[in-house]
Amino acid sequence: MTDKMNNVRWFSMALKALIVLAENESRCPSGKLAEKLESQSVYLRKILTHLVKAEIIGAKEGRDGGYSLSRKPEDIKLSEVYETIRAETVTKDYFETEGKHCFSSVSQQSLFNLQQEMESWIMEGLQTKTLADLIKR
Repeated sequence: MTDKMNNVRWFSMALKALIVLAENESRCPSGKLAEKLESQSVYLRKILTHLVKAEIIGAKEGRDGGYSLSRKPEDIKLSEVYETIRAETVTKDYFETEGKHCFSSVSQQSLFNLQQEMESWIMEGLQTKTLADLIKR
């Protein structure tokens, strides 16, 4: 359960960080970003690392360094952020059927199929949204 919740928190924090960066005129250092988001810098940098690798944001080191968007907010799909951040699906283990449960193989397969369908719904919904939909210009 903790891993699943971490994925949800990471996705939420990634979206919040992207909103702050979209609304910021210049690069934003991780410390300042963490302060605005009321988060710990170390925790936030782990999330930002994934966004940098996916080229959603850029990072510059040094005195005038910090993070900034690599693309316009309307070009950043929320599904891309979701895919970048998640280590595993958010819905994974919603319907845990392994172990000493009394589920038949048919029930286990049905729950697995529902889990896959839920993941599909999430991705379909996020495909239609961009970062620009979350900010006011």
